[in-house]
Amino acid sequence: MKKTYTINLSGKIFHIDEDALEKLQEYINTLKTYYTREEDGNEIMDDIENRIGELFTENLKGQFREVITLEDVDQVIATMGTPDDIIDEDEQPRKSAPKQAKKLYRNPDNKVLGGVAGGLAAYWGISPLLIRIGFVLLSFYYGIFIIVYIILWIAVPKAKTTKQKLEMKGENINVSNIERSIKDEYQEIKNGKGAAFMNRVGEGLYEVFTIIGKVLAIIIGVAFFVGGIFMLFAFLSALFLPNLYPWKSGFMELAYAFTPLNFTLGKIAISFLIGIPIIMIIYMAITLLFSFKSNNKVIALSALSCWMLGLVMLIFVGISEGRSWSIDGTRYGESLELSQQDTLVLLVNERYKIPENLYIDHNVFQLASNNMIAPDIRIYSAEGSTPTLRVQFYTQEEKPVYDNMDFNWNYKNDTLRFDNYIKLAGQWRAQRVTLTLYLPENKKVLLPSQTSQYLRNLRDFDRGVRSRLNKDKILLIMQDGKLQPLM
Repeated sequence: MKKTYTINLSGKIFHIDEDALEKLQEYINTLKTYYTREEDGNEIMDDIENRIGELFTENLKGQFREVITLEDVDQVIATMGTPDDIIDEDEQPRKSAPKQAKKLYRNPDNKVLGGVAGGLAAYWGISPLLIRIGFVLLSFYYGIFIIVYIILWIAVPKAKTTKQKLEMKGENINVSNIERSIKDEYQEIKNGKGAAFMNRVGEGLYEVFTIIGKVLAIIIGVAFFVGGIFMLFAFLSALFLPNLYPWKSGFMELAYAFTPLNFTLGKIAISFLIGIPIIMIIYMAITLLFSFKSNNKVIALSALSCWMLGLVMLIFVGISEGRSWSIDGTRYGESLELSQQDTLVLLVNERYKIPENLYIDHNVFQLASNNMIAPDIRIYSAEGSTPTLRVQFYTQEEKPVYDNMDFNWNYKNDTLRFDNYIKLAGQWRAQRVTLTLYLPENKKVLLPSQTSQYLRNLRDFDRGVRSRLNKDKILLIMQDGKLQPLM
């Protein structure tokens, strides 16, 4: 068993063997006796003891022990240098140790504003004047390097301790270098009153830029937070309350096109794909406003998992719905010649009742639990003298089911009767029914009041004629290739 002691090195507590303590005390006392003759000896000794404490901490780390041994003290002395190496340094130089890796700091001993140029010069081993001239010249290019300088000023730490200053220059942290660094710093303080003033100016500017940065962070955070909340509300209301928005008709068409399951899955998928990024914007705004960092990876992983799930669901819905659509579509129908009588009567069969103030401005709508489509009514000039009717059905179903469209029409006694709307028995797949009349010159068309009022509400009917329709009976005539009202 060995006797152990507790010692304090620069505010750090260590447990040490008796023989290791004796050698450490002898080493420190020898250095202290030597440096007490120097003007800045106390500061040198403080940095030496601080470095010894750091080396002890590094030696004990990961070794599952708490007591400093004689081997640890020998290793520290080998790193720092023996008293003979230090005291007789001029007569017998020490064997050079491996070069210390450089670290980037701001240099407080060679600065005009923040010490960025001095730190970069020490890191690259060049003159600070070259760095400063480069910054000045490049700042004329839209002032970009002014912003770069400010960012480096804020982001790069300042070399405050002797250890950090030696790391900045890539010098080994031993007794000799600590002594030289402190003496150089002390001499600069004695001879550089103007530099101290510039240091104070630089620190003041640093504080100003820091405050400006915090104010900008608050402004950006508030903008992101308010914008994110607005976007989230607008998105959710557009997705679940579409009747409040101008695109409600297109949304309704999608609702009729999708199966109920796919429509629900699609809304959930879009909620994840768009809603989660918006929530992340709000989260970023909160971190800017309140300056906190969350290390909870569960939240981030959960958000990413939900977003990926939404993407998979949307792909599934797209494939599922896409398989029931045909790109080219299918057309079928018939054509027939009409009689040569002077006047053709168009009579709409009001099979489905709709409110008078309902203007059908979309392809498909719901009425009395049925999906409805208005037929296209078109009237053109005929190339010959025979009036013709063409009734054409169209669908983009991948496997057309011809009775999916319930639409009745007939022609008898110079009267063409047709249903006011088409009832869809299945899902909407861009189904359409077109009634096309080809009329020769001077052929008349009579629109009873109910037909006139009906055609006035059809958005695809001839606009020039539609604007002149009313609730009364209207007589039209084909003249000069155009359909014109007679009364």
